[in-house]
Amino acid sequence: MQRLPDADRLVGELEEAAFADWPAAEVRDLDGWRLRFTAPGITRRGNSVWPGAARGRRCLDARIEAARAFYAERGAPARFQLTPVSAPHGLDAELAERGWEEEAAVSIQTAEADAIAAPTLPGVSTEVAEVLNDDWFEVAGVRSRFGSAQDAYRGFLARIGARAGFSLARVEGRPAAAALGVRSQRWVGVFSMFTLPEHRDRGLGRALVGVLAGWARRHDARHLYLQVERDNPAALALYANTGFRERYGYHYRRAPA
Repeated sequence: MQRLPDADRLVGELEEAAFADWPAAEVRDLDGWRLRFTAPGITRRGNSVWPGAARGRRCLDARIEAARAFYAERGAPARFQLTPVSAPHGLDAELAERGWEEEAAVSIQTAEADAIAAPTLPGVSTEVAEVLNDDWFEVAGVRSRFGSAQDAYRGFLARIGARAGFSLARVEGRPAAAALGVRSQRWVGVFSMFTLPEHRDRGLGRALVGVLAGWARRHDARHLYLQVERDNPAALALYANTGFRERYGYHYRRAPA
């Protein structure tokens, strides 16, 4: 991907936004690295090292081993989330040399809120609530991948607090698809996009993004961002057709057994 002007600044801004918008239950500083832990098995981002800075006198070997120990104490595998601005420079190559396995390549994409309109779909209504409700959670929390970790997911939502927008699409009055918007000064992050299997392939995802774009504008946030795994062609096509464009990518590395 071609580097953009001020690319590192943009990466840093988006990573700081995403760090705040998907808050882990526990965060510990390790010489500028942030060690995040929530609960094993439900989210890589919330259970990984965010190496956005490097400072202090501890050598790299000692920092890596301290990170491994942090996750071992919590019964979770050690992972690093590696972006173009991870520190120190060359950390990804160093972990690869040590046998840390690459996994979950992710595309970070952005769009202008003004450029996204919610489509009109027969029999479909959309809304954005600013208070969590049972209909939204039934789709996004019970029927989705978070169904086996509902308490942990409720913890995420509670930590986000008043910055959350709960986007819901109904088909003939019944909940069918949901997404989560999280707003900051400039950005709204789009998370937890999920459509019930029986309602897929009818444009509900695009409708959810459209209504979140309107919600963003009402709160003076002019930009949307999202994170989508590169092995999800349906989601990549949806976001491309909605107006999102890739800005950078990241991946994880997991400690060898």
